Amino acid sequence: MAKFCLLYILLGAALAEESLVAYTFAGRGSAGAVADVLSRVLKLTPAEVSAAFELEVVPKCQTPRPASAKTDLCFDLMDSNGRVRVAATSGPELAYGAAWYLRTRCNMSFSWNRTGGHNTVLPKAWPRVGKPITRYRSVPMSYFNNVVTFSYSYVWYNFSEWEAWLDWAALSGINLVCSYTGQEEIYRKTFNSFGVNDSEFAAWSNGAAWLAWSRGQSMHGIGNNCGDACTPLPQTWMTRQWQLQKQILDRSRRLGIVSVLPTFQGNVPPLFRQLFPHANISKTGAAWLDDLDPLFAEIQKKYMQTMIADWDTDHWYETDGYFNQNQGPWLRTMTSPSNWKSPEDVPADPDAFAHAKAAYKSMNSTDPLAVWFYQGWIWRGWGHDKLPFMKGFVSAVPPRHFVMLDMFDEADPEWDKFHDFGYFGTPFIWSVLHNFGGNTGMWGSVPSLNSRPFEAFRGTSNVAGTGAAPEGIDQNPFYYSFVTDLSWLQAPADLRTWTKDWTVQRYGRYHEKACEAFDLLLESVYANTTNNKAIAAVGGFTAEKNADGLTALPLGGSMATPHKDWYSLAAAIQAWDKLMQAAEDAGETRETLNYDLVNLGREVLSKMSNKMFHQLLNATTAEAVESVGNSLLTLLSDTDRLLCCDEGFLASSWIRSAVRWADGNQTLERYFEMAARSLTTVWTPQEPGSTGITTLCDYANRQWAGQVGGFYKLRYVCYMQQAKTDFAAGRPLNKASYEACVADSSYHWTNDFQAIKYPMCAKPTGNTLAVSKELFERYAKNVNAFSIWI
Repeated sequence: MAKFCLLYILLGAALAEESLVAYTFAGRGSAGAVADVLSRVLKLTPAEVSAAFELEVVPKCQTPRPASAKTDLCFDLMDSNGRVRVAATSGPELAYGAAWYLRTRCNMSFSWNRTGGHNTVLPKAWPRVGKPITRYRSVPMSYFNNVVTFSYSYVWYNFSEWEAWLDWAALSGINLVCSYTGQEEIYRKTFNSFGVNDSEFAAWSNGAAWLAWSRGQSMHGIGNNCGDACTPLPQTWMTRQWQLQKQILDRSRRLGIVSVLPTFQGNVPPLFRQLFPHANISKTGAAWLDDLDPLFAEIQKKYMQTMIADWDTDHWYETDGYFNQNQGPWLRTMTSPSNWKSPEDVPADPDAFAHAKAAYKSMNSTDPLAVWFYQGWIWRGWGHDKLPFMKGFVSAVPPRHFVMLDMFDEADPEWDKFHDFGYFGTPFIWSVLHNFGGNTGMWGSVPSLNSRPFEAFRGTSNVAGTGAAPEGIDQNPFYYSFVTDLSWLQAPADLRTWTKDWTVQRYGRYHEKACEAFDLLLESVYANTTNNKAIAAVGGFTAEKNADGLTALPLGGSMATPHKDWYSLAAAIQAWDKLMQAAEDAGETRETLNYDLVNLGREVLSKMSNKMFHQLLNATTAEAVESVGNSLLTLLSDTDRLLCCDEGFLASSWIRSAVRWADGNQTLERYFEMAARSLTTVWTPQEPGSTGITTLCDYANRQWAGQVGGFYKLRYVCYMQQAKTDFAAGRPLNKASYEACVADSSYHWTNDFQAIKYPMCAKPTGNTLAVSKELFERYAKNVNAFSIWI
């Protein structure tokens, strides 16, 4: 406790810097840590970095901040005695300033490993900066992550991959992240002290791939009892993930990236009903503990003391829900509607106030500096009648100690609803969600990114930051590059100029055809009105699920059935052609261009498959099913060949990263491989002998080599076999038999250990440009733009 009081005194003066939140980001991180980032990313020795760059964390920048900036966080860039000097107020500003120089003066770019990685070809001599430059953040926080990203994308990361991710985050200026790795070990130790033994905890927890949903929702035991590859969560996994989190947090703090840690939010093993029969725990379903019950505070105290002792803290904590014993945390309570004219007119719901107050007190009593970070997804769908609940909830926490993440602002913002009451003055982060389940399609409205944050800045004074909360990463680098620039923009950008600059940086030099390609994509795939109309018409995230003929489930549900495209496919086809011309003119294919060629080709072929999909489902004779079905199977095989050309699209890479956590233990190898194969296909494991398709099948669908030509192809084979048999006999298609075939093939594919029965490319194979040209000639070149099914 004395440690926190001392910190509070030391930070007292700095807290005034950020008026919205009782926290300061200035002074965090070190120049040495940023120099190490440059050494790793540029593949230079520390001495070479020192010879080229002069890096320093400073109290303030040389030029006063503009009125459009809500923060003093900034960087200076200038020439200094033959070196490039970057001085900034914290590690993330310093790294972003260095990256800004490398982007604008050296034509470099920085991206995730599975989206082409970095383009960092070194110049023969480091260019001069010229006139000194000072840039300020428009808002203090640049946020990234979603609690489920730790399952959909990060679950198999080792520290080498986390190191690369943190390098990218620092160079992107990100200074606030949700950090969820390894918490099972903290919970295990905590629940041990309340009478739950190790085996009981492991059986209650989900398996390794599904931990996001046992951490904070009502899904438990997934992957534990579903065939001979299933097992309760291994203790070795918990221990190693706990150790990994220590490394992640240590590196983050060296860089100045603030980590939001998870806290207890009420979900307990059902055994607690017997251990504490008088506690206010939900009686049926998953066990949720009301936070007004004294047991909640006891568990939270033990949990936070254990977590802080093990990992230390940056004083930011994430916990969601209403804490009122309901199943969830997604259930809502009702309030009588009234026509309130101003925020002051709205009464504060006493029940909401009491539960939010208790939740914050349970954190604050252990850490007096606690800032509560709350994912705002569960406020979606609320109407005017719910305002008292929201007001009661947010007003229960001391001012400047509660930050809302407005998660889906690109499509369905909450801040501007309710007569612009805007969370009743609570600081919030303007965020995009954008990707659900880690799907691999191209989408996202860049023009919306270029306008809507500024509408928020003008419309309310409590925007504390910008950010992204994707369910999965490793897709759409064009979109996310703009997202991470948002907190630095003082006004909307000229999108044509930004797109041209991005293309030059992405490929290392100007390619006219490449610029033309992304201009076409900016007008189509990444366009404004068309994307927004689709989201409005199809409904929320369903429009962004990107189910199509490659990944669609015949006779499946809404998430697994193709929907109409929201852009001109003819423009995407033309862009693919121009990108191939750029690669041909360049005479080389850098990793970034290689990824983009495969990605754009995959996008075109996947959308073109929709017409075949509907023709197959509309076929009424065995002969028609055979003809159309074979054409579709050929397209899937061809697409799989294209996907094999790039590491970022290999299912085998994802599977290998999972299996290595077994350290040679054959039982665990089967467990991790089954989990990796299942999450991105059937979601919950397909059990042996089952005749039904899993409920969340396709939610996290990936257009990856090995899955497109394997898992998804098998489902079409099932449909063709059943349809031909039934139609030849004059019967309607037997859906139950078809689904039993799909369930059986799904089980065998997800349990095809080491890809014995269904081989897949284990490493990148084939010449990307040659395969792209071949498939373009076969499928896209002579297509009449007006006949394309959209």
